[in-house]
Amino acid sequence: MNSEHLIEIAIKLATGEGTKPRQAELRRAISTAYYGMFHSACKTYADILAGTSPSDRNDIAWIQAYRSLSHHQILSCCTRKDIQQDFPPAIRKFCREFSSLQLMRFTADYNPDETFYRSLVLKDIRKAENAIIDFNSAKLSDRKAFVTFASTIRRKS
Repeated sequence: MNSEHLIEIAIKLATGEGTKPRQAELRRAISTAYYGMFHSACKTYADILAGTSPSDRNDIAWIQAYRSLSHHQILSCCTRKDIQQDFPPAIRKFCREFSSLQLMRFTADYNPDETFYRSLVLKDIRKAENAIIDFNSAKLSDRKAFVTFASTIRRKS
Protein backbone atom coordinates (compact mmCIF):
# COMPACT_ATOMS: atom_id res chain seq x y z
CA MET A 1 0.00 0.00 0.00
CA ASN A 2 1.47 3.28 -1.08
CA SER A 3 0.44 6.18 1.17
CA GLU A 4 0.97 8.72 -1.61
CA HIS A 5 -1.33 6.79 -3.92
CA LEU A 6 -3.98 6.54 -1.24
CA ILE A 7 -3.86 10.32 -0.74
CA GLU A 8 -4.13 10.84 -4.52
CA ILE A 9 -7.20 8.60 -4.61
CA ALA A 10 -8.72 10.44 -1.65
CA ILE A 11 -8.27 13.76 -3.45
CA LYS A 12 -9.88 12.38 -6.62
CA LEU A 13 -12.83 11.11 -4.63
CA ALA A 14 -13.26 14.41 -2.79
CA THR A 15 -12.98 16.62 -5.86
CA GLY A 16 -15.49 14.60 -7.84
CA GLU A 17 -13.38 14.97 -11.02
CA GLY A 18 -15.55 17.59 -12.68
CA THR A 19 -18.80 16.87 -10.91
CA LYS A 20 -19.98 17.57 -7.39
CA PRO A 21 -18.82 14.64 -5.25
CA ARG A 22 -21.52 12.53 -3.66
CA GLN A 23 -21.59 11.85 0.07
CA ALA A 24 -20.36 8.31 -0.56
CA GLU A 25 -17.30 9.69 -2.36
CA LEU A 26 -16.56 12.17 0.42
CA ARG A 27 -16.91 9.41 3.02
CA ARG A 28 -14.58 7.12 1.08
CA ALA A 29 -12.14 10.01 0.66
CA ILE A 30 -11.89 10.43 4.43
CA SER A 31 -11.43 6.71 4.94
CA THR A 32 -8.83 6.48 2.18
CA ALA A 33 -6.81 9.38 3.62
CA TYR A 34 -6.91 7.75 7.04
CA TYR A 35 -5.66 4.49 5.57
CA GLY A 36 -2.83 6.42 3.94
CA MET A 37 -1.68 7.42 7.42
CA PHE A 38 -2.20 3.94 8.84
CA HIS A 39 -0.22 2.27 6.07
CA SER A 40 2.59 4.79 6.43
CA ALA A 41 3.15 3.64 10.01
CA CYS A 42 2.82 -0.05 9.06
CA LYS A 43 5.40 0.30 6.28
CA THR A 44 7.83 2.02 8.64
CA TYR A 45 7.47 -0.81 11.14
CA ALA A 46 7.94 -3.54 8.53
CA ASP A 47 10.95 -1.77 6.99
CA ILE A 48 12.58 -1.47 10.41
CA LEU A 49 12.05 -5.11 11.34
CA ALA A 50 12.51 -6.89 8.03
CA GLY A 51 14.40 -4.42 5.82
CA THR A 52 13.55 -1.95 3.11
CA SER A 53 14.94 -3.69 0.05
CA PRO A 54 12.85 -6.56 -1.36
CA SER A 55 16.06 -8.24 -2.50
CA ASP A 56 17.57 -8.15 1.01
CA ARG A 57 14.59 -9.18 3.12
CA ASN A 58 12.34 -12.11 3.72
CA ASP A 59 9.04 -11.05 2.13
CA ILE A 60 6.93 -13.24 4.40
CA ALA A 61 8.55 -11.69 7.48
CA TRP A 62 8.07 -8.18 6.03
CA ILE A 63 4.37 -8.82 5.40
CA GLN A 64 3.97 -10.33 8.88
CA ALA A 65 5.57 -7.24 10.45
CA TYR A 66 3.47 -4.94 8.26
CA ARG A 67 0.25 -6.63 9.33
CA SER A 68 1.18 -6.84 13.01
CA LEU A 69 0.40 -3.22 13.92
CA SER A 70 -3.25 -2.56 14.64
CA HIS A 71 -5.29 0.60 14.38
CA HIS A 72 -5.81 0.46 18.15
CA GLN A 73 -2.08 0.21 18.86
CA ILE A 74 -1.21 3.22 16.70
CA LEU A 75 -4.09 5.28 18.10
CA SER A 76 -3.13 4.36 21.67
CA CYS A 77 0.43 5.44 21.02
CA CYS A 78 -0.83 8.67 19.44
CA THR A 79 -2.95 9.55 22.46
CA ARG A 80 -0.54 8.66 25.26
CA LYS A 81 0.85 11.95 26.55
CA ASP A 82 3.65 10.20 28.44
CA ILE A 83 4.95 8.84 25.15
CA GLN A 84 4.23 11.89 23.01
CA GLN A 85 6.24 14.35 25.08
CA ASP A 86 9.48 12.71 23.95
CA PHE A 87 8.83 12.98 20.22
CA PRO A 88 9.71 15.82 17.86
CA PRO A 89 6.99 17.99 16.25
CA ALA A 90 6.72 15.86 13.09
CA ILE A 91 5.77 12.74 15.05
CA ARG A 92 3.41 14.66 17.34
CA LYS A 93 1.76 16.19 14.25
CA PHE A 94 1.32 12.72 12.76
CA CYS A 95 -0.30 11.61 16.02
CA ARG A 96 -2.72 14.56 16.13
CA GLU A 97 -3.81 14.05 12.53
CA PHE A 98 -4.02 10.27 12.89
CA SER A 99 -6.27 10.59 15.95
CA SER A 100 -8.45 13.23 14.33
CA LEU A 101 -8.78 11.41 11.02
CA GLN A 102 -9.53 8.08 12.68
CA LEU A 103 -12.48 9.70 14.46
CA MET A 104 -13.63 11.22 11.18
CA ARG A 105 -13.27 7.87 9.42
CA PHE A 106 -15.37 6.23 12.09
CA THR A 107 -18.04 8.91 11.64
CA ALA A 108 -17.90 8.59 7.85
CA ASP A 109 -18.20 4.81 8.00
CA TYR A 110 -20.80 4.46 10.74
CA ASN A 111 -22.91 7.62 11.06
CA PRO A 112 -25.37 7.80 8.16
CA ASP A 113 -26.80 11.12 9.42
CA GLU A 114 -23.52 13.03 9.13
CA THR A 115 -23.08 15.35 6.15
CA PHE A 116 -19.61 15.97 4.71
CA TYR A 117 -18.46 19.01 2.75
CA ARG A 118 -15.89 18.89 -0.01
CA SER A 119 -13.88 21.87 1.25
CA LEU A 120 -13.52 20.41 4.75
CA VAL A 121 -12.77 16.91 3.50
CA LEU A 122 -10.07 18.26 1.16
CA LYS A 123 -8.60 20.27 4.02
CA ASP A 124 -8.38 17.14 6.17
CA ILE A 125 -6.86 15.14 3.32
CA ARG A 126 -4.14 17.79 2.92
CA LYS A 127 -3.47 17.68 6.66
CA ALA A 128 -3.07 13.91 6.41
CA GLU A 129 -0.80 14.26 3.39
CA ASN A 130 1.42 16.79 5.16
CA ALA A 131 1.53 14.66 8.31
CA ILE A 132 2.64 11.63 6.26
CA ILE A 133 5.33 13.68 4.50
CA ASP A 134 6.59 15.08 7.81
CA PHE A 135 6.48 11.64 9.46
CA ASN A 136 8.47 10.07 6.63
CA SER A 137 10.95 12.95 6.78
CA ALA A 138 11.47 12.64 10.54
CA LYS A 139 14.68 11.11 11.80
CA LEU A 140 14.71 7.36 11.43
CA SER A 141 15.41 6.93 15.14
CA ASP A 142 12.24 8.87 16.00
CA ARG A 143 10.11 6.85 13.58
CA LYS A 144 11.62 3.64 14.95
CA ALA A 145 10.81 4.70 18.49
CA PHE A 146 7.23 5.61 17.58
CA VAL A 147 6.38 2.33 15.84
CA THR A 148 8.22 0.36 18.53
CA PHE A 149 6.10 1.99 21.24
CA ALA A 150 2.97 1.33 19.18
CA SER A 151 3.90 -2.32 18.70
CA THR A 152 4.24 -2.89 22.44
CA ILE A 153 0.75 -1.64 23.28
CA ARG A 154 -1.55 -4.55 24.01
CA ARG A 155 -4.08 -5.26 21.29
CA LYS A 156 -7.76 -5.26 22.08
CA SER A 157 -9.20 -8.73 21.76
